[in-house]
Order: sequence, then structure tokens, then C-alpha cells
Amino acid sequence: MKKTVSAIVMILVLLALLISAVVFQLARQDQYLCSETALNNCPVFLGQALVYFVLSVSLLLSVSYLVRRIGAVSCEHERKFRLYELVFKTIDAGIIVLDRSGIVQFINPLCMKILGGDPTRFAQGIHFSGLIEPVLVPVYDKITAALENRDSFTREYRVFMSDGIRCYLCSFYTSFVGEQEPAYIISLSDRTREDEIRQKLSEQLEETHRYAVSKDNFFANMSHEIRTPINAILGMTYFAKMGSGDQKTQEYIQKIENASELLLGVVNDILDFSKMQEHKFSLKPENFNLFDLKKILYDLFSLKARQKGLDFNVEFDCQDPFIVYGDQFRLTQIFMNLVNNAVKFTDEGFVSVSLNHETVGKDIILRCTVRDTGCGLSEDDMAKLFIDYEQFGQVLEKSHEGTGLGLAICKRLVELMHGVIWVDSTLNTGSSFHFVVVLHRPELLHPGEDHQTLPLIHRKTGRALVVDDNEINREISASLLAECGFVTEHAVDGLDALELCRLRDPGYYDLILMDIHMPRMNGYDSAKIMRSELTISCPILAVTATSDGSQGLETNREVFSGFLLKPFSPGLFKSLFASQKGLHT
Repeated sequence: MKKTVSAIVMILVLLALLISAVVFQLARQDQYLCSETALNNCPVFLGQALVYFVLSVSLLLSVSYLVRRIGAVSCEHERKFRLYELVFKTIDAGIIVLDRSGIVQFINPLCMKILGGDPTRFAQGIHFSGLIEPVLVPVYDKITAALENRDSFTREYRVFMSDGIRCYLCSFYTSFVGEQEPAYIISLSDRTREDEIRQKLSEQLEETHRYAVSKDNFFANMSHEIRTPINAILGMTYFAKMGSGDQKTQEYIQKIENASELLLGVVNDILDFSKMQEHKFSLKPENFNLFDLKKILYDLFSLKARQKGLDFNVEFDCQDPFIVYGDQFRLTQIFMNLVNNAVKFTDEGFVSVSLNHETVGKDIILRCTVRDTGCGLSEDDMAKLFIDYEQFGQVLEKSHEGTGLGLAICKRLVELMHGVIWVDSTLNTGSSFHFVVVLHRPELLHPGEDHQTLPLIHRKTGRALVVDDNEINREISASLLAECGFVTEHAVDGLDALELCRLRDPGYYDLILMDIHMPRMNGYDSAKIMRSELTISCPILAVTATSDGSQGLETNREVFSGFLLKPFSPGLFKSLFASQKGLHT
């Protein structure tokens, strides 16, 4: 291209010189050249020749500039064409370019390879219908329609080939360039490898889901199998302590109870932490009376503190009732972890719990402190206090066992409630654990719903039905209910409970404790029939030993008033009956 432009420029230069020479020669050969008139007009002729020469050179330069510009543009177009051609030849997709009539203008090597057959048949000028191999058969009609309508489409499809099932992605584009006739581009990709990977990933995802379900079922069953005997142990030790006056026997029973509570704490921590690690942990807020929490803490820890010679005090700045909207179960869990640690690590002095609230718009901010005069913490211990699996190096002794997960769980629960937790401590002096959480003003209650205590709960003539397939658990629940003033009847499963209820009036029972996992008929189904068919309206409390019991309650709120998670201590059990309707504990 550059050589061609240079040749044109040289020709134009020679042409200009030739024109100038001819003009000058004509001036010399003029018939009046030697005459006096010619001599007088000689400057005029010379001037004209000079003008012609200047015009010729100007024309030459203009034409030369235009030729150079045309050459540069042509070079740029040629460079882009070579670049586009290289892209089409090396792109990881088969490309066919058609005109309006479907005539092939260009086809790249990869497309030839995908379509297969004799390469000589891919010459330009053939109609695309001559390229219809098994690969393009499924999209032939769509390509024809797209050509007629100047449309576009993308379709993924599978074709049975001699080497197996192949997966292809075909795209059709209409490209408009100025006012010229548009070009039509077919893009064809072999997606077999990607399709195989996608199928394998789908299978792996399904396998992972099955594994997760199996794991959840395993944890639920493990929770049920462990909590059920622990519930029996704690219940029996409670009644054994009440019936034995021998000091040595009392000590043995107390050690059994302590070991059972430790085992329960380990199980709870592991199950909760496992859920948090898998991001399956969420809060379940509802309306509840915050003041109930004060009674629960006092009932649970006052006796244990007195047994160690400690003063125990719980101070809330709210009045009874103080209704808030939040997850009462998890808020109670935070307090129980912190207070239990305070009592465990304090040998003399006191343990105190304080709660102050502040209402800001629709939010209720709780500022809580658990203070003790125990062994305290070193700077190193405080730095790693809320880290997973960490335990206090300075104070961990044989009598102070645990998983090292309790405070890490507290931290995550507090953060779920949009709060923070921290500690102030001095070694050998004591510790103060502070946390701030955000609850909310109560949601509007439905008509007829209230937050009074459970009906007939304080009557000595109340009747209760205990439904449980475990004989020891039935005995423990019946004994605890008797202490609360109830006369109890027993049923061994959901069907047995329905048979008893059909023999009674709908208002005969004042309370029903319903185990969830039972043979023949589970607690969910039995409770639903009691509500819908037998029109029983008394409170029904779900009793479960699985770690996800609250999730079942979420989908069965119309039948259950609340739930109890096994094992439950006598103090916690009794506190339920002085609390609001629907307490989860």
C-alpha cells in the first residue's frame, strides 16, 4: 500500500513539472516573442507561467495529501480487518457470517471443526442450509425465522452424536452498520464440558444437601437421646434431695446433679455452636414480659448461690409487667451463661445481676451487668475471652470444666441482637460482664390475646394431662405439677392422649404437657386434632428434647402455647407457671 502511494506522488510531481515546462515553452514560441510588443509583454507571460506553476504545485500538494490520507485510512481498515479475522479464527466459538439471503460470507476454522465433514464445502458463497449437520438441525427453523425478522436469539440444546450426547449453545445476532445491509452472525459453542461440570456440581450440591439433612437429623436425634436421660437424672436427683435426710447421701446426690448439669451445658453449647457455624441460627422474636426474666434467674441461681455461701441479687429497673418484643429464650440464655459462670468462679462474696432500659423511638435498649467477687481474669485471659474454643488459662481447674464455647455463643447472640458485650476484671478481685442489646416495643396483639398468667395455674384443683412415651419423664412431670397444685393423668403417646380427651369434656383439662417425639402419633399431630376436632382450648405446652424444638413451634403456633426444652430444672419448670402465656424456655 505504501509503495503504491509513493508511485502516485512521483507521477503527480512529474506531471506538474511537465505542465510548467509546456506553458513556458508556449510562451517562448509565441509569434510575438521577438517583436517589440512581445518584449514589452514578456513579464506578463512570465508571470502567467509562474502562476500556472504555483497552481500546479498547490494542486499537486493537495492531491498528495488526499492520497496519503486515503492510504492511511486504507491501512487502518486493512489492519482492523486482519485483527477481526484473527479474532474470528482464534475465538473459542464457531462463527458464521451470513448476508440477508443466508449466503455464507465468512466461517472460522473452529466452526468448520464443530460442523465436521469435508472442509472444501465451507467455501464462501454457499447457502447456510448446506451446512445443516446434526449440530444445527435443532436450531435451523429459529435461524430461518431470525433471518426473515432480523431478530436475535440464544438457545442451549443437546444433540445425540456418535461419541455421545453433546451440548451446544447457539446464538444469532443481527449487526447493523450504518445504512448498509446488516450482517447476520451465528455463534456456535460446544458446551459439553461445561454441561458435564454443571451436572457434577448439581449432583454434588444435592449430595451436600442430603448430607446436611442427615447431619441435622443426626444432631436432632442425638439431642433427643442425650437430653431425655439427663432430664430423668435431674428430675430424680431433685426428688431424692427432698426425700433424703442423710448428709452423705445429699452430697452424693448433689454431685450427680452437678455432673448432669455440666453434661447438659456441654451438649447445649456444642449444638448451638454447630448451628452458628453453619449459619442456621436465627432469633425468633415475640412479645414477652421482661420482668419474668428476673424471676427465672432468681429461681435458677439463688439456691445454688446460697449453697456456696454467696449473696445473690437481681435488680431490674422495670415494673411488672413490662412487655417487649424480642427473643426471650436467647436473652435468657445469655444471662444464664454469664450468671452460671459468675457463681461457678466465685467462692465468697456476691453475685449480682442488674438490668436498665432506655426507650428510643420503637427500640428498647437494655444495659445489663453480671458482677461477681470471684477469681477475676488476667489481661491475657480477657484478650481471648470471647474467642471460640478458648478457656481461662489462669482459672481453669478440675472443678471448673466446660467446652470453652459458652462466652463465644453469648457474643454471637448479643451481636444478633445488634449489641455488644465486654468485660471489666481484676485478677483475684472479681469481674463485671456488661452487654447491651436492642429489643423493640411490643407488636400489636391479636384480639383475645393477652399476656396474663396461664389460666387456673394457681388453683389447687387444676387438672393436667402429661403425654410422654418415657415413663420416668412422665413421673417427673407429674411430681413437679403436683408441687404446683395439679392433679395429673398420663398418656403414653399421641393416640392414647386423644382417646383420653375424647372421654372428657373439652374444658376438663387445665393444662397439657405434650412430648413431641413419640411412637404411633407425634405431639404435633395430636395437638392439632385436640384443637381442631376436640375443641380443647387449655394451654398445651410442647415438651421436646431436640435442639430445634422452637422451629417446630414456629409452624405450630396455633396449637401450642409455648414449649419446654428437656431437660428442665424444677426451678425453671415452676417459673413457667408464673410467667406470661406463650413463654418459651
